[in-house]
Amino acid sequence: MPIRLLGDIVWDGEALLVTGATENGRVTCRVPRDTIHKLHPYSDAISREIKLKRQDIVEGLAPFLMAKLSEATAGETLELFPWEV
Repeated sequence: MPIRLLGDIVWDGEALLVTGATENGRVTCRVPRDTIHKLHPYSDAISREIKLKRQDIVEGLAPFLMAKLSEATAGETLELFPWEV
């Protein structure tokens, strides 16, 4: 089973929570606001913008999220830090 991001993206006011699927099972990726702000169009995004654009943000971070997922174990919660983007 290839690694993939599932459609479940939640903005909790502090971070995006993205569900991914790996060979080992489901994994949650946490993307805090500081990491989101590393993406050029979202460098000063407010909470409302992040909530509305969460799908686009995850698409922009997909290569970094996929790299994190490749090392994950089922049930784990990973965090994508700003310096990893």
